[in-house]
Amino acid sequence: MYLFRFRHWIEVTGNLPKILALLFIAGAGITLISLKVILGQWSFLPQDSLIQPALLANQVERVETGIFAISVYDIDLTSNSFYADFYMWFKWKGDIDPITYLEVTNSISDWAMMSVPAHPEPEPLTDGRFYQISRVEGRFLQSFDLKRYPLDQYNLSIFMENSAYTTNQLVYVADKEASGYSEFLTIPGWSIMGSAIDSLVRTYDTNFGDPRLPNQSEHSVLRYSLNIARPWSFFVWKLLLPLLIVLASSCAALLLAPQHIDSRVALPVTALLTAVFLQETYADALPDLGYLVLMDKIYVMAYILIFASILEVIIMAYWVDQNDAIWRRRVMWIDLALLAVQIIVMATGLTWLVTQP
Repeated sequence: MYLFRFRHWIEVTGNLPKILALLFIAGAGITLISLKVILGQWSFLPQDSLIQPALLANQVERVETGIFAISVYDIDLTSNSFYADFYMWFKWKGDIDPITYLEVTNSISDWAMMSVPAHPEPEPLTDGRFYQISRVEGRFLQSFDLKRYPLDQYNLSIFMENSAYTTNQLVYVADKEASGYSEFLTIPGWSIMGSAIDSLVRTYDTNFGDPRLPNQSEHSVLRYSLNIARPWSFFVWKLLLPLLIVLASSCAALLLAPQHIDSRVALPVTALLTAVFLQETYADALPDLGYLVLMDKIYVMAYILIFASILEVIIMAYWVDQNDAIWRRRVMWIDLALLAVQIIVMATGLTWLVTQP
């Protein structure tokens, strides 16, 4: 009974276009608010295969090591690399030199990496330890998984490892208190979420062809990570908003009177061509990938919705040719139902895609 009164009120007052427009605006608004809340709560970071060190024996030389980043730039998604400039220091007590055989395992072009020590020789401290600090600059390898683009988040990591001594002889202990990054450090297009430094262990199940060595060895690894993420505003305002406008123009065909067949067909077709152009625009900034990124999946959903609108107006055009007032009212209500379904699919689909790890 209430549904009949509501239908009669729409037909008499002619408020159908206003109701459809309000439904679309409400759906888009709820979707944007949900995305903002979700993006503030979810974090999708890859797990590392390195393990934490076990309890250390008393005879193991402990080297307190810290890293302080002052500049990170030229993040290249195509070459999977980034450039970093940072200070690294060591404090130790013992006969083993922790710097001589130290390797940056994920550096690119070791010949191009610069490492300048601040002191010609390690400085003695009052507690009997030695101290040395160096400024390091170079390009580092970083594997970028773009499946979450444009909501991707990465740990830009630098790995330090001693190739000569095992964990039974020397271990790098992270100086968490003094490590970090400069307050003036900015990366255009990215938000810095924080940094971390960890002391880890890497196991090699080989003796590297040397029969004098055991078949398995463990080496101390120091990992410094700078956590960065794309701002959610980049996704919403630069990529999602244009697509929502295109979808709105496609849905606008359902607001037109059924007899305007040409306009009802032209709007979703134009929206389809525009969506293809928008997808090519952001895809040009990405390397060639063998999988769909998050934005690709959103566009697939958009294509389905636009194609549904095209089928709707074509099928309804056949009904309108019956030249019957009853058929035209049926078209009006089917348009209303389809638009409601599209709004629900858009809101739930976007929310589901964003929350997938």
